[in-house]
Amino acid sequence: MFSATKILVPVDFSDTSRAALSAGLQIASLNGGTLWLLHVESGMEEDVDQGSEEAAGALTQIDTHEAAMKEAYELEVKRCAEGGRTLGPVEVQYRVSGGDWREVANQMVDELQLDLIVTATHGPKGLKARVMGSDSERLLSAVTCSVLVVKPKGYPYLRD
Repeated sequence: MFSATKILVPVDFSDTSRAALSAGLQIASLNGGTLWLLHVESGMEEDVDQGSEEAAGALTQIDTHEAAMKEAYELEVKRCAEGGRTLGPVEVQYRVSGGDWREVANQMVDELQLDLIVTATHGPKGLKARVMGSDSERLLSAVTCSVLVVKPKGYPYLRD
């Protein structure tokens, strides 16, 4: 039987991302697992590498995003309780990074030996994405762990 105890949820604060967070939380709760919440901000790594003013701004961004992830997590815990779901113990870790979210997620899979990534999809956008696939589809082919993709409401099952 599949059991995921080390779960990563990339968070972009969209409604679909919050649904992925809820799914990841419930899976981690069932298995007494650890949930890593990840927010990646493109360009942040350059700010940290530059001068002290840019680095200070990046550190402020990190604190802001970490607080927003904690708030999103607490909201999902509250929603589960209101829905009558009893959650088991879950250890939660937060990480804010710069770069490409798929690369950061892949590094975390290797570094932390993650079992599962629960990610949201917003669907492919534009011709390039239709040919290459969505970010979630590209993540699926790059990582060594299982991936659960959460679709937005009304998202078609099959592409036309």
